[in-house]
Amino acid sequence: MHGPLSEIGLIEVLQLLERGGRSGVLSISGAHPAEPCQLYIREGEVVALEPVAGDAATVRALVARHLISDTEAADDSGVIARPMAVQMRTQLAARALGEMLHWRRGRFDFVAGAVGPGPLSLSPDALVFDLVASESQRVEFAPLMQEFRAIPTFVAPDILAVGDVPAITPREWRLLDQIDGARDVATLAAALDEPVDEVAASIQSLQGALILELRRPPADAGRSVYSAIDAGRYEEATRLLRERLAECPDDVEAWRALGLAEVGAGRFDAAIDAWQSWRTNDPAHAGDAAALMQAARTMVEALRDARD
Repeated sequence: MHGPLSEIGLIEVLQLLERGGRSGVLSISGAHPAEPCQLYIREGEVVALEPVAGDAATVRALVARHLISDTEAADDSGVIARPMAVQMRTQLAARALGEMLHWRRGRFDFVAGAVGPGPLSLSPDALVFDLVASESQRVEFAPLMQEFRAIPTFVAPDILAVGDVPAITPREWRLLDQIDGARDVATLAAALDEPVDEVAASIQSLQGALILELRRPPADAGRSVYSAIDAGRYEEATRLLRERLAECPDDVEAWRALGLAEVGAGRFDAAIDAWQSWRTNDPAHAGDAAALMQAARTMVEALRDARD
């Protein structure tokens, strides 16, 4: 089985393999054909992902996040079996697959064959739902972080000195090391090579510990509709967005947000229609729109199966 990702996306390929209980190696080449990824599939599940979630990549990620030292990485052959390494490998794989699900350039090639157990156990259907959950978390944090353009800064020294020293995770230490009072949440996430929603969660935790505060970005950063979505006022959000689209039907951000609001209201078919309009009006993000449309279709199918 092989073909271009422009005709059939990775989501559909993986779901076909999962539902058929297939085993083999799936090679995916995106914008860089000379650097393909190999997904090892065992009875429909992804059990290994090379090279982005292989042993070497996992050790590099642990060192970059200061979870192990350079000496441990070089000398301890058992480091890859530690629980933190197992967790890191899974995070790397889920993140890489989440990005690949959006690809609409490149091709896939599947070669059937026996595949033994691997270090991963990822269900394609679960990945689709994780994609929707990640997008929902982005919606949750977007208004709090002023669409991720708010700028984290340290609180005043007299406030910082109050109370006991809180427990700070390695990710939060890395974040604190990057705070300069100039870069916004999105820029910091890019610098840390971490998902923006997870960086936002760390910032919120450090706010609660009275270590960081947020400085508002310019007044034009943010859309009030996200506040309605975040508060669960989906009907209000869809009304505002449809009013906006009646005035400006090529507002791609409004089409994207409308899909999220319709999902919140449980209207998955309407969400698919909104994201189709987003894809039509915003070719640069056609892959993102297609991935969310497929996720919504998966939910529709799951609801129909549950009713049956």
